[in-house]
Amino acid sequence: MKDFESAREKWGLYLAGYDAGPMVSPLCDDWSLDIPYRWPFDEPEYFPAGHKRHVLCQQMAMGEICGYDPAFLSAVDFVCKDMDDATKTTTETIEGGKRETTAITTPYGDLVKIVDHRRTSEIVRDFIETEEDMKRAIWYTRQCLDYDEGLALGQGEEARRAVGGKGMLGTWSGGPLFNMEDQTKVYLHAFDWPDLFEELHDVSCELQLKRHMTYRKAGFDYLFYCVGGTEYSSPEFLHKWLTRQTKTEFKQWQDEGGFIIWHSCGHIRKLIEMGFYNEFMPEIFETLSEPPFGNLPGLKWSRERIHKDIITKGNLSLDIISTGTEEDVRRDVRRIREETKGYRHIVGLSDDIMKDTPLANALAFVDESRM
Repeated sequence: MKDFESAREKWGLYLAGYDAGPMVSPLCDDWSLDIPYRWPFDEPEYFPAGHKRHVLCQQMAMGEICGYDPAFLSAVDFVCKDMDDATKTTTETIEGGKRETTAITTPYGDLVKIVDHRRTSEIVRDFIETEEDMKRAIWYTRQCLDYDEGLALGQGEEARRAVGGKGMLGTWSGGPLFNMEDQTKVYLHAFDWPDLFEELHDVSCELQLKRHMTYRKAGFDYLFYCVGGTEYSSPEFLHKWLTRQTKTEFKQWQDEGGFIIWHSCGHIRKLIEMGFYNEFMPEIFETLSEPPFGNLPGLKWSRERIHKDIITKGNLSLDIISTGTEEDVRRDVRRIREETKGYRHIVGLSDDIMKDTPLANALAFVDESRM
């Protein structure tokens, strides 16, 4: 095994099938340690506090301080032309956190989303709750096809330069439906308003494909493809609404040299038994969650049923790394490595690392994974 010039080079070799040594990469959206934030690099901080992409610097700092193999996440602004003032976001203080309200103006009335941010985030009202919301969303999504690509490319290239060789850079993606974050309602809308749902689905697919290519032109490495399990909808529904478009999106992205991390952190036992994920062949699949977060009978059981060419990632429970002892963390890492022996597996977590995770536990997690 060679010494690597950068974390990004190590990732590249690992994805190409070379022995890059043990890989460890927790999902990390922002600063999550129980110590004050600090920028650990010699160069100036690219996006300091107050900058809208400051969370990317938080991720970079986490990766450097903890010593894992980072896969960073960032996004750019897709600004619809001639709609500069269409979206307004306001914030108010609530008990234990803040409430964020986003309103998008359309000729048919406002699309409104309300999210409460406390220790976790809760969607109080999603953009699409009514049939009229669905019509507004279709109109707005069509306008979004004409976005300022130069602005988006510039922001993406700026993020790529900031990350450099420190790790891989990706962006969030998922089933191509307009901002339906409350997945419990998606299938209801499909049955309540089938024609409108299909129309929204098709224009959302068109927009998503176009945006993906902007990210790829900017130098982004991967799509972080998030799809819920059977806690939200049936396998039949997922197959109907995801299969064709997901394959199209994956092929387009992979043909351009990018890779996919597919994230499903809930109840996916039935889908694994069906060979659902093997049909799509993402390069990496996470999180293979066991109870209480998922419903898989075991990590070894899961790994044996996922195609051997798919790299798996996971699955140290969040409660262990956030509230367990260092020895608890090390013991579970040893279990993960034993149950995935003989397969290509990245040691990771059951979901996004939680706020105030002890630094000592994070360091033990990485150190034991490297053994």
